[in-house]
Amino acid sequence: MKLGIYRAAFLAAASLAAVIAPAASAAPGAVAALSPVKAEVPVEYHKLANGLKVVISPDRSVPTATIGVYYGIGFRLEPRNRTGFAHLFEHMMFQGSKNLGKAEFIGLVNANGGVLNGSTRFDFTNYYQAIPSNTTETFLWAEADRMKGLAITQENLTNQQGVVKNEVKVNVLNQPYGGFPGWTCPSWPTPTGTTPITSTVT
Repeated sequence: MKLGIYRAAFLAAASLAAVIAPAASAAPGAVAALSPVKAEVPVEYHKLANGLKVVISPDRSVPTATIGVYYGIGFRLEPRNRTGFAHLFEHMMFQGSKNLGKAEFIGLVNANGGVLNGSTRFDFTNYYQAIPSNTTETFLWAEADRMKGLAITQENLTNQQGVVKNEVKVNVLNQPYGGFPGWTCPSWPTPTGTTPITSTVT
């Protein structure tokens, strides 16, 4: 068995040397004359009648698809002393919608062998799913369902408020020198102009 492995390795090395040798013996300027390969990524931009912007980048080399949904709201855009809503609603998006019950969105992704996540950033909140390409239409429907008919109930709000508060305490306040940075970015316009935002956990 070991002899077979060594022989295969020797043959592979010999073949590689045969390929490299002609290139090494070529004129010094030959390599420099080679043109760089230009990579082209196809991208299509569309805008629906309801104002939704759609960006499509087709890649049929693998049988998977990635769906990403971006909402133009993040930490920076929240009014002073009323921060945390973007993060809260990021969590609420997984608590059910008109046609999908609590956590059924996650279950649907998992049942199809996909992965998903969401995050809240300074300027946007995003959600994504990497899924088999034959389920793309199903997950576009699921995203539209929670976009239009999110299950906003007092039970869900109370539950996720606790989860978000705990995440902030563990991931931000419990770190060495923990705390939110002293953001001075402008927030929503007010009658007196713009105001810097701060974030607190109560």
